[in-house]
Amino acid sequence: MSGICGICEPGRTLSPAGIKAMLAAFVLPEESAQQVPGAGSVSLAVGRRWDFQQVANIPGIRVAADAELLNRQELTRLLKGGDFDPASLTPAELLAHLYRERGVSFVELLDGVFSFALWDDENRRLVLAIDRLGVNSLYWRKEGDRILFASRVGAIRSTQEAPAAVDPAALVQYMLFSAVPAPMAIYKGIEKLRPGFCLVYEAGRIRHTRYWDLEYRESENRNVAHWAREVREGMRSAVYHHLTDLAPEKTGAYLSGGTDSSSVVAFMNERHSSVNTYSIFFAEAVYSEIGFARATAEHFRANHHELSLTSRDTYDAIPKIMEYYDEPFANSSAIGAYHCARMARESGVTTLLAGDGGDELFAGNERYATDKRFALYQHLPAWLRKGLIEPIASLLPQNENRLSLPRRYVRRANIPLPRRIFSYHLLLSTPPEEIFEPGLLESTPPESWLNVADEHFRSAVANDDLNRLLYLDVKMTLADNDLRKVLGTAEMAGVRARFPLLDYKLAELSGRVPAALKMRGFEKRFIFKEAMREILPHNVLYKKKHGFGVPVALWFLQDPRLESLVSDVLTDSRTRQRGYFRPAFLDHLLKLHRGKDAHFYGEILWYLVALELWHRQHLERSLESVCAD
Repeated sequence: MSGICGICEPGRTLSPAGIKAMLAAFVLPEESAQQVPGAGSVSLAVGRRWDFQQVANIPGIRVAADAELLNRQELTRLLKGGDFDPASLTPAELLAHLYRERGVSFVELLDGVFSFALWDDENRRLVLAIDRLGVNSLYWRKEGDRILFASRVGAIRSTQEAPAAVDPAALVQYMLFSAVPAPMAIYKGIEKLRPGFCLVYEAGRIRHTRYWDLEYRESENRNVAHWAREVREGMRSAVYHHLTDLAPEKTGAYLSGGTDSSSVVAFMNERHSSVNTYSIFFAEAVYSEIGFARATAEHFRANHHELSLTSRDTYDAIPKIMEYYDEPFANSSAIGAYHCARMARESGVTTLLAGDGGDELFAGNERYATDKRFALYQHLPAWLRKGLIEPIASLLPQNENRLSLPRRYVRRANIPLPRRIFSYHLLLSTPPEEIFEPGLLESTPPESWLNVADEHFRSAVANDDLNRLLYLDVKMTLADNDLRKVLGTAEMAGVRARFPLLDYKLAELSGRVPAALKMRGFEKRFIFKEAMREILPHNVLYKKKHGFGVPVALWFLQDPRLESLVSDVLTDSRTRQRGYFRPAFLDHLLKLHRGKDAHFYGEILWYLVALELWHRQHLERSLESVCAD
């Protein structure tokens, strides 16, 4: 639970009690705490697990940083020098000196994963920032003239003046996306810094500044060979770059058997042979990709490790995951990611390279191709759609049989993006009043549920709907969800994760690749496959995507302990009296899960169970602690 935290209240001398409470809220026994000496109007601290998590105090500037910088040498060369040796600076000291010489814009020079808080004594200015793609998180809350901030939302809760209250709008977002998206947080009055942003607090005012964003300025060059070469070399360079300062024997890679993780292994193998690789698999063949993972490991002669995950492993991991994530989080593949990282740590590996990002940069998700089939309808002449097709389709039955397919196709094709992408979700295909209690619907009306997704889609600097969807997924699927999953479960296991396919230079390259080459026709990640055609095994490169998905929906039916957990939680009076969900909806969902679409309904069940377990672990226990004090 490492990271940074702090309190800023200009004009007031702060008590040390506040920062101590924040550190106590997330520093584990195996971690150390560091504070900037001399509080004054600002208290800064770090809960330290890794050596790049540090505080610094130079004349006039104080910093708390969680900064794994990959261009440290380049940054030190930029310093003008003084009464210090640039080569001997810690990461936090380096940030302080860069700020002193260049001001807030120095953040544009940073390459790597970071979050930091910086206090400028002379200008009475607080600066908060996180990295470009949002690998790190930073929460903040304003109370009068006071700003609280921390890497974990629980640290802010420990110190805020008002009682913690769940934000109903954030709760609905969680139920839609299995995580709370930025800039929201699960608690009212707390926000999350967005990727590529700085927050500056000065003279009593807050301003947000975007210092970087992914833009899709497509090249007019449509030459396949050219872009295949550019993408291949871009990925190679990114992987090499993320191997900076890593010892081969202490470094490994997640290997799901998919093209992204296999590509990372391929380029790692050029520098670190043989690569330590880690895979999990299941007895349930439909969920398992172990054959593809083994094919990649054998092809590159990796030092391969694998673990068969069972329902018991899931049952045992749930309490640990619920304790670690202090916001509701229901990405079920976190269970597999945790066991994979733990396996790596037990074999002596301390850093794992992950393949996250390839799908979102180069159009690898199936839903991009599915949506393109619906988008084709809008290319038909309006007179044909409105005058002929839709009147005929309206005569067809409204049910789930084959005769209704044209009517259902037309209905979905007429839903505008990005809402069409999410229209399959149970919460968006069921009348809201059948799901939620009236009080919740009054505070967060259904027409607002997709505002965050809509804003991302509309704000993308792009001329093509595919790129707008990719941008949306970079912000929400990655930054809000998958990166939280990998980074969090790795830290739980004592491992640091790096994401070479989210190297910002590779991301910028992906923005220049023509959309027509990312997905040609309905072939997903076309240019990616062309780039890796001579490197990856053919059966791996052209396989269907699985990833580290975990069959929790199936195990909820088959494992008596998991089945009992679901039933006990969702029928408990505490769950049903939260004021969120109608009891009849919970009963109906339990029944649907036992039907033919167990996977679909089982995932929603997991969202509900995880939400209630979060309530009991983080809200009720904290309140019990306060009452006991």
